[in-house]
Amino acid sequence: MTTVVLWADRFDECRDFYQAILDATLEHESETFVDIRSANNAVLLHRVPEEWASDTSKPAEPREENPIKPVFEVDNIEDARASVSSSAGQLFDPSTQQTYGAMTYCDGVDPDGNVIQVFETAK
Repeated sequence: MTTVVLWADRFDECRDFYQAILDATLEHESETFVDIRSANNAVLLHRVPEEWASDTSKPAEPREENPIKPVFEVDNIEDARASVSSSAGQLFDPSTQQTYGAMTYCDGVDPDGNVIQVFETAK
């Protein structure tokens, strides 16, 4: 199981994004924390205190130089892409997907601009 702890400027948008892309349930939710959990993944999301938050009035820039990229297993990349199509985050176009052995990968960004990756295994 992948478990990632993230601090989010756009807490509500990130909560909704990770719940949708992972087809997950919300557990232990409060105003400043939520445990987002699926069969293979968990995102422990903390709200960034307002005095430290980035400017959330404009779309987040992808944080491509962030030294970490969380990777999540999903049942189906296309379903995951569709589930977040109306959110502030996204999975990149199918043309960017790559397959290695039995796994297909696709990158994307969450509403805060964190670069993420999802993968599916051939069934």
